[in-house]
Amino acid sequence: MHNIRNIAFAGSGNVAWHLAKGLRMQGFVISGIWSRNYANAKTLADSCDSVAIENITELGLNADLTIIAVPVKSIEEVASAILGYKGIIVHTAGSVSMNVLKGKCEHYGVLYPLQTFSKEIPVSMAEVPFFIESSSAECGLALKEAVSKLSGRMYEADSHQRLLLHISAVFASNFSNLMYVIGNELLKSSDLPPEVLYPLIAETARKATTGDPLKLQTGPARRNDTLTIEKHMAALASQPKYAEIYGLLSKLISNNYK
Repeated sequence: MHNIRNIAFAGSGNVAWHLAKGLRMQGFVISGIWSRNYANAKTLADSCDSVAIENITELGLNADLTIIAVPVKSIEEVASAILGYKGIIVHTAGSVSMNVLKGKCEHYGVLYPLQTFSKEIPVSMAEVPFFIESSSAECGLALKEAVSKLSGRMYEADSHQRLLLHISAVFASNFSNLMYVIGNELLKSSDLPPEVLYPLIAETARKATTGDPLKLQTGPARRNDTLTIEKHMAALASQPKYAEIYGLLSKLISNNYK
């Protein structure tokens, strides 16, 4: 299997946006970009010296690697539409088995970047961990060589490991962000600015990445301060959905330290 140089993308969302630009900056040729929304494909293509493809069957004509970065429900459908492809096809989803690509082409795998992406926010791709799974050792080596030019943080992970990794990421990122949303709403209802939480958020994240979060837990539930917990619950009586979350999380924390 020859080295990967020309890379095509199916999808033009947040993940495709950052991967295509990052790979182009490392000298790869982005040979084509397809999206259900042609205008979005053209916008991304214009930003990385590529071309927008209208017919998905033509996407892989000049590509050594085709990266499918579309919603999970569409991965199999998109892979099936890239007919007679001789290169490597990968998807970028954390929760989808590699086997969804089996039978669609000879060489296939998964290239999962563990990061939250938004088009308007720059990301240092060199710091992003990539998790790789492949249909063969030869395919895996080609993927690793390509990714090594983008990031030095590469790991092998099978589909089950990647599923658990994705769940972990949901807890650490998506659910944490929900807590920020709730915190902001409570502050706004009290005419206090959300910015007062920023130093606390930053220090909590810093500690979580430099030590064991289990040992670093603080707060009333960690101290078994039932008086404070009861006061908090009473203050949240007018917002039962938040009171329910508060009670559940406080119980989980308390049980961790019994």
